[in-house]
Amino acid sequence: MNLIIDQGNTVCKVAIATEEELVQCYTFPHLSLRDAGQILSAHPSLEAAIYSSVARVDKPLLGLLSERLPSVVMVDEHTAVPLEVAYDRKRLGSDRLAAVVGAYSLAPRERELLIVDSGTAITFERVTSSGTYLGGNISPGLYTRLKALNHFTSRLPLLSDLKDTSLGYGTTTQEALSRGALRGLIYEVDGYIRSLRSLHPEAVVYLTGGDAQMIQELLEEDVYVEPNLVLFGLNKILEYNK
Repeated sequence: MNLIIDQGNTVCKVAIATEEELVQCYTFPHLSLRDAGQILSAHPSLEAAIYSSVARVDKPLLGLLSERLPSVVMVDEHTAVPLEVAYDRKRLGSDRLAAVVGAYSLAPRERELLIVDSGTAITFERVTSSGTYLGGNISPGLYTRLKALNHFTSRLPLLSDLKDTSLGYGTTTQEALSRGALRGLIYEVDGYIRSLRSLHPEAVVYLTGGDAQMIQELLEEDVYVEPNLVLFGLNKILEYNK
């Protein structure tokens, strides 16, 4: 059994996995040593762990994992992955790499891929049909756009809960903000998909991240939603390094 740890910008996702699938998932603001100890005790069959963080590396946590498990992998620019990477690995976030590996592992072979991860930032990653990760783009996520509008203006309010998912035109400032930010994001995602499919009509698109389900419902293009794509990819990287 494998322990999968993905420390993101706002939450830490943890999974217990076999070689092929995730069998249990947890979410924490940050994985404390106490939380990690409880998970290790609750799953005595764990034999290996993989740790990914887009924030500060938690060295005490890595120390605990190394004490309790025979094999521990921390994802960095030297970690082996099951596809060719054209991106500068020194500057590549481990969560982005894991999402790419997850999608590549799930997708039919010899299909062009686009992986869209929508959270604090929204990322667009491209994988060729021959298995090369060409690179990707980074754009502000939905709530990052709303926060920026509040921060850089004197009168626009901060919207923290986007309940209005209409793509029409707003008749209040709150509606104008929510619909403007969301409509811009949807057009952006649809634009990437249409651009790719104009060249490769059979291209496969995976959507993940906290806003994935909402975005899928508003898109005109067909996509696959995989909420745990990063965790799945990390498990594949761990298995590959075994």
